[in-house]
Amino acid sequence: MLDVRYVSEHSLRDERGPRLLRYLLQRGADEFSITVAALQDTPAPFADAFEDELGRFERAAAGRRVLSGADAHGLTRAVRLWSYDGESLEHLLSFVDKSLFYWPAGPDGWLEDLTVYRHGELLLGLVSHEREGVLRLTPEELAEVAAMDIPFETTAEWIAY
Repeated sequence: MLDVRYVSEHSLRDERGPRLLRYLLQRGADEFSITVAALQDTPAPFADAFEDELGRFERAAAGRRVLSGADAHGLTRAVRLWSYDGESLEHLLSFVDKSLFYWPAGPDGWLEDLTVYRHGELLLGLVSHEREGVLRLTPEELAEVAAMDIPFETTAEWIAY
């Protein structure tokens, strides 16, 4: 059984975000989804660089639980997926500057709404524009995350899971 907790931009600032992502990999996370965005009809070198660097890790799109843009049936929708392993994680982290939530929209393209899955189950889902996210782990895993100085809450201001 997975318990739900909520994270914020503060929770995952600086090295906490990468630390959590590495922890999730150790605990069996095996795929991730992220929205790659760009302004229409505008060159987007940042988005293009992400596509180029992570392209070999891309999997077939599939229906997964999401925090935003879900269909009316089961809170899922088809999402782009990438393999989540040590190599793809390091490439993903190369696109993170200040926090997992900090991918400002702009003419170069941007990334938002990172979601990490384990065997199709949502473990970490972020809503970038709300600066909040959901963490779904076992009680033992939540205790380990807390011991890593990654704070979380039992409620959120903007999102509900």
